[in-house]
Amino acid sequence: MKKNKKKTRYSGIGGQAVLEGIMMKNKDKYSVAVRTPEGDIDVAVEEYESFAPAKALNRIPFIRGVFNFVDSLILGIRTLNYSATFYEEEQDTHKKDKILDRIFKDHTEKVLSTVTVIFSIAIAVGLFIVLPYYLSQLLSKVIVSDTALAVLEGVIRVAIFVGYIVLISCMKDIRRVFMYHGAEHKCINCIETGHELTVENVRKSSREHKRCGTSFLFFVIFISVILFIFIR
Repeated sequence: MKKNKKKTRYSGIGGQAVLEGIMMKNKDKYSVAVRTPEGDIDVAVEEYESFAPAKALNRIPFIRGVFNFVDSLILGIRTLNYSATFYEEEQDTHKKDKILDRIFKDHTEKVLSTVTVIFSIAIAVGLFIVLPYYLSQLLSKVIVSDTALAVLEGVIRVAIFVGYIVLISCMKDIRRVFMYHGAEHKCINCIETGHELTVENVRKSSREHKRCGTSFLFFVIFISVILFIFIR
């Protein structure tokens, strides 16, 4: 007799991996747990204020996606920077903080987050949109069909994305972050299957999750291949 598969329920919890730890978020509250060089686990709990100028915008389909995307970037960078502070040389970090605080005063964190988000978006657009387009256009004299060029552009885009993931996974620190990424999935799966959040239950949980942000990026790229065939 087959055992009934445990049903999952949406918990509203999301998260991401950081350096030697994970961040978990539910509504406006998030926590970051980082394993320090001494072997202890530092836990910080904070509240996050959405980038959206009005909360009503976060309830409008499609529009809310834009603000959620920016919020994810800002919070992700903020928590990554927080986890990195445990592994930076204290003297250098203190000097940098002093200089930045002198320039931006109380807005240092917001300025750094904004600059990093803008830079990240620019790199993403250049790498996954502009570069595939121009690479496909190099063959425009050989390939006459616009549809074939659009498909080629999409294939290049997917190849760049997969290649990017494979290359960064070769880096020791990034491979470690990927491990914590799996741990974050395990924690959420443990909660959403109705089990108590214990180390033993988390270990038994799956490291794959249907709301994984990396998987979402792959689906977005794959769907864009189809859409760009019709929308040039």
